Amino acid sequence: MTSNNYSVQLYCQDTDKKLDIIHINNSINLDDENENFTELFEQELLVNKLNETKYNIDDIYYSIL
Repeated sequence: MTSNNYSVQLYCQDTDKKLDIIHINNSINLDDENENFTELFEQELLVNKLNETKYNIDDIYYSIL
């Protein structure tokens, strides 16, 4: 199923502390059922959104809410 946007909770890699919740527009119409969902989500959506924030993909981990 395709979602219009995703809410993503960010955590610090070092401390496991919850950092933030960000909302990401699904501008590529990524389908949740896609077998490459995680890879595409990170490369096409998450990294671009993180570029607008103070967070670096290497410093965080995330969960999609």
